[in-house]
Amino acid sequence: MTLAKRILLLVFILNLGGLIPALAPVLAADEPLLSEQEVQGAVSKLIAVVEKDYIRDDARQDIAELLNAALQQGELNGSFSFGRLKIKLESMLYSVSQDSNFELLWQSGLNGTAMAADELPGALQTQMLDGGIGYLAVDGDLFDEQWRAEMDKAMAFLSDSKAIVVDLRSAGMSSLPLSQHFLSHFMPVGQPLSMVTFAHQQRTPLLAQQVANPVSGDKPLFIVTSPFIAGSWEFVAFTLQQADRATIVGMPTIGLGYMTTVGKLSEHLSMVMAYAELQHPQTGDSWKNSGVIPDVQTDADQAMSVALKLARVAL
Repeated sequence: MTLAKRILLLVFILNLGGLIPALAPVLAADEPLLSEQEVQGAVSKLIAVVEKDYIRDDARQDIAELLNAALQQGELNGSFSFGRLKIKLESMLYSVSQDSNFELLWQSGLNGTAMAADELPGALQTQMLDGGIGYLAVDGDLFDEQWRAEMDKAMAFLSDSKAIVVDLRSAGMSSLPLSQHFLSHFMPVGQPLSMVTFAHQQRTPLLAQQVANPVSGDKPLFIVTSPFIAGSWEFVAFTLQQADRATIVGMPTIGLGYMTTVGKLSEHLSMVMAYAELQHPQTGDSWKNSGVIPDVQTDADQAMSVALKLARVAL
């Protein structure tokens, strides 16, 4: 659960207890109001999206029933500020599913991009260090299709390195296709990366694809982790570790086993929702709850220097 979501959930709970009765109007004072028509249309669309694509079979129907009841009982009548609606919907969804992946977003920008309040701008940084060790740092959130080309540029830069260290300590969120593309630089074409389960128990294997600059399988690879790595980058670290393709250095990751997607609900609103679960294609194992456990455990602030030492030893 993001920091912004934790704060909003706490505000909602305190409001229920009457501890901060004057805070809600302040939170929404500068926000435009969403019309009753848009709010009810968005919730109706959310019900359809949940019933079609939400990964959790055990909670899908309960969520739909709760939202339908809210519509029928008039809980969503009248106009809402975005902040008020966000607190209400996310709290309702969590109360039924205990799933903190749900997050209501505001559509912003000329292209209608859905933005979270705490979304981190993405960046890929590359360096060639002493001894021919290639360094790649992943920072922030990488969602747009443009990052596929940026990944290819980074891997082309690192193609002459003798070993590679990938620093994920500041990585944010990413999409499943981008994770698949990144892994395809290190895994043989056609090799199963994961078994993906979607809603209603639809399952399909995820395979390594052809890329422009594949990394030789005998090139030492080290992945630096921290407790803040979640979801798609956990998938990357777990897959490379399970394939004996990389040494994981640092601290256990957060343990979020579901992949999320963003679905548009209305002109101004979108919802983040868990839509897929990944498991090892042979063993069925995953990093869910336990996180990815490093091969070499060390504090996050020391993990980079430890990984570089291991890379030098490997060479």
